[in-house]
Order: sequence, then C-alpha cells, then structure tokens
Amino acid sequence: MHATDRIVEEEPLARRVTDVREVSQVVASVVFAAGEPRDALLDCADVVLERFGRPAFDRRPDAQQIAPGTPEELAPLVPPEIQRALATLLFELAGEEPLRRRVADSYAALWGCASPRERPRVRPVSLLARWLVGRLPRHDELRRSEEPPMMNGVYRDIPVEAQIAPSATRDPLRERVLRIQQEFLDVVAAVDRVVIGKRDVLERVLCAMAARGHVLLVDAPGVGKTLLCKAVSVACGARFGRVQLTPDLLPMDLTGGNVFDARAQEFVFRPGPIFSSFLLADEINRATPKTQSALLEVMEERTVTVDGTTHHLPDPFQVLATMNPLDHEGTFALPAAQIDRFMVMLELGHPSADDEVRVLDAHLAPQAVAAMVSPVISQERFVEWQRTVPHIHAAPTVKRAAVDFVHALRRQAASPHAVSPRATVAWMRAAQARAMFSGREFVTVDDLLDVSAEVMRHRLCLSAAEVRDRLRSVSPKVG
Repeated sequence: MHATDRIVEEEPLARRVTDVREVSQVVASVVFAAGEPRDALLDCADVVLERFGRPAFDRRPDAQQIAPGTPEELAPLVPPEIQRALATLLFELAGEEPLRRRVADSYAALWGCASPRERPRVRPVSLLARWLVGRLPRHDELRRSEEPPMMNGVYRDIPVEAQIAPSATRDPLRERVLRIQQEFLDVVAAVDRVVIGKRDVLERVLCAMAARGHVLLVDAPGVGKTLLCKAVSVACGARFGRVQLTPDLLPMDLTGGNVFDARAQEFVFRPGPIFSSFLLADEINRATPKTQSALLEVMEERTVTVDGTTHHLPDPFQVLATMNPLDHEGTFALPAAQIDRFMVMLELGHPSADDEVRVLDAHLAPQAVAAMVSPVISQERFVEWQRTVPHIHAAPTVKRAAVDFVHALRRQAASPHAVSPRATVAWMRAAQARAMFSGREFVTVDDLLDVSAEVMRHRLCLSAAEVRDRLRSVSPKVG
C-alpha cells in the first residue's frame, strides 16, 4: 500500500486528543514570526493543520488573519500528549529562519523538549513531500546517503525524541534575554512587597525605564507614587535622588552651580540632586515654568552646562516625576511640548479592599516599609537591560503596523501634531522592552498594543480606555 494511502486511513489526531483548538495559533505564531510567509510554507502548514483537524489558513486578501499569541500564553494550552510531536513539527516549519527558530525554541523549552541538532537545509515543500511519500527504495537511499533518514514525526503519530543541542550552539542573545526576564521578575516581586496591588503599573514603569524613557505618574496624593519610585531604585541598586518641587525652587537648585571655595580660593562646581541615577521629581507641576523647562531640558540632553562647562549625567539617568491632578490649587500645567518628553504616563489608582488591608499590615508593622526592600540587581545589571533593548528585533511588518496605527491616530486626533515621530519611536522602544521582559528576542503587534495606552494617552489627551478603543477601531492589516 502506498504511504499516502496509509496516511489517509490513519485516525486523525483530533479524534484522539480532546482539545486541539490552540494548534492553529501555535502554528501561526511560528509561521508568521518573520512576517508574511511564502506560499510553499503556508502549504506545508495547511497540511499540518488538516492532520490535527484544524482548518487551513484563509489566504484571501480581506480575510482576518489568526492573531498568534506568545509561547508563554499558548504553550500551557496544548495537551501534553501532542506537545513533543508538535514541537518536532514546529522546528521543521521554522527551518533556518532565525525568528521562526526562536519561537519554536521557546515552545520546546516550555514543553520540556530539547531543540534538534542542525540538519541540512531542506526546503519545506521537499520535506513535506518526503513525509508523504514515505521511505525511499533501497537503491535510491544508497545514491542519497548524504541525506538524513526519514523520521517518524507527527504525520505517523509517533513522538520523536529530539536530540539535545550542544550548549555552545545556544544563542547568546536568548541566554541574556532569559536571564534578564528572571531578574525582572525578581525586581517586581521585591517591590510588590511594599507597593501592594500595583504589579501591572510596576511592570510598565520598568519597561519604560529599560527603554531609557522617563515616567510621569499622575494621581491623587497618598496613593504610593513616591514609595513606588523609592522601592524601584532600591531594588535596582541605583543611586537615588529626590527633589521636592515648589514654586520658589530655582533651576540652579536642581542642576547645581559654581560655589566659591574659600580654602582653595576658586569656584568649585557643586552638583545638584539631578546628578543621580534615579531622580524622583516630586510634584513637578508645582514648580514654576522656568524650573520645569530646566528639568525637561536635562531629561532630553542628559547633560548640564554651567558657566560654559558641560557636565554629563551618570548612566543610567532616569526621571520618575509625580504630578497631582491639575485642578488642585498651586499647580502649573506642563505644556504639551514638555509633557511629550515623558515616554509614558501612568496612574496608580486606589487599591482594592483586600489590598488596602495588606497596606495597613505593612505600614503598621514595627519595621519601616522602606526597609522591606533590598537590592535585587546591581546598577550595572540595569544598564545591561537598557543596552539589550535595542537588540530586540522588530520585523518590517511590525514597524509598518506601528506607523499605520500612528497615522490613523493622527487623522482622528483634534490636532494632527498630537502624535509626533518621537512618540512613534518611544512606542516601539517600549514594545521592545516589553518583549524582552516576556523572554522573547522579537517584537509582536501584541507588544505594541499592550503598551499603547501609557505611551499615547498624554499625547492624545485621552484616557487609557479611549486610546485602546481608538486602536481597536483602526486595526490595520498586519503581515
């Protein structure tokens, strides 16, 4: 009997596995990881989906494509009985393409399967044809001894033991990203002990800081904005500085200035509080416009010029500014051109009832709340986070999606200048950091949508929910 006939007669996997709904998304996350795939790869993927009882990809121009999720989201949803076989198939679909290979590696690691060794480059169509035809005759095998023997894979319903890849072949960037992801989780866990119930806000603050962006926290007094900034600086092992901005504060009080030293009989530069790795600018809208402009100029240039001498700020230099609602008395509103220099704007909000009980437990304890946080990483490790973000790959299709979103938002905004190119760059940088903290070396459209609200809301003068609603109404085609 011909091999193809045997495959047709075999019982489909969907009849023996109760839940294969997520197979389509898993296959799509690999196939579409590097942008629009070729028809040959889609043909191979369609045969795979048919074997699992799933419909083929809809290739019509106006069809809504499957929105692939991340391996961390989809891997636990795949039944254990097909994980190893599906992992082997994903590596065959990925081939030698680096982005697809990395996604397949992520699934294999989450399922406890080892990556296969390097194989000779075989086109997906040729490999699929070899699987369908079956083993070659003996005389043909002798002439093709340089090719690997045919494997029993998912088409034969026999799990294949993947070979263990040598440690030397592991991608250095992936090793670094996985280590940074664990460090990120450790920092979040440490700060979450004192800033209770605000884990999502904390993660977004760290994403912006890893992307070298400044953070603006806007909320009512007493919700924990200052405590959040202090706890993050302690957990990251960074030098912390704080300045309470008031109407009588002068720019020199921030930047520092030349002071006459009576002993040396000369002027000596005395640095101000701005020479810190993490600077907390508390209640920035209480300072006068002149002082606000001095601070925001330093945030952009990362240098201070005093009496013709330029002083460079330390690396890293991050500003976490807090701002009370503008309807409070004694505040000076920040102009749009200045507020645009902040990468993200976030709100903490009030805690839930259960979280507020935990807040009471923490603050009524004999130990001070600030003493409950200890350094988790060093300042050098945090700098490595910032230097790794630019290496997170953004495919051309993802960049085009970001630009399409931005152009659509400009058309809907009251002012066409509301979303500047600086905002587009900040949006992509924040998405790169989000992907890095998710354990991936590439950006997806989901990363863009995840960080869109905090990046765009203060530029569009909208709430976070309104920003998400506008992006959902745009929905440009990706890939």
